[in-house]
Amino acid sequence: MTSKIIIGIDPDLVKSGVAITQAKQIISLDAMSFFQLIQFIEEHKHQACFHLEDVEHDKTVYRRAGVRSAAVERNIAQKVGQVKAIGRLLKQYLTDTGADFRLIKPLQGVTKRNAKKNAEYFNRLTGWTGTSNEDKRDAALLALYG
Repeated sequence: MTSKIIIGIDPDLVKSGVAITQAKQIISLDAMSFFQLIQFIEEHKHQACFHLEDVEHDKTVYRRAGVRSAAVERNIAQKVGQVKAIGRLLKQYLTDTGADFRLIKPLQGVTKRNAKKNAEYFNRLTGWTGTSNEDKRDAALLALYG
């Protein structure tokens, strides 16, 4: 019997990170626009469980170390709001289509931080040998460890 496909999604306004995993192995990493992702969900909803990062988990935007400009902090807050909006829309779409999904609170800790920021570390941790970026790595971590 083959294990179920787990698809991790790291929501973003421009391109969300998407990872397809099976049996704790990464099959593919991708980045998709909102509308590409909606079509992808439609195509895979009967054969996969989606792990969607719960962007509503953190309720506030915290002060960032080293950021001294109110304008920079407002820009960060605006980008967080955009990500939350995409996350809400994806959650609603997954619900409305009857897809199997779980909201996964944002992963934390040194291992997650290192894997997200450092491709070589991520590759050693997961066995992945292809290229990746932070959003794709975050999606893979959600699928593998969420």
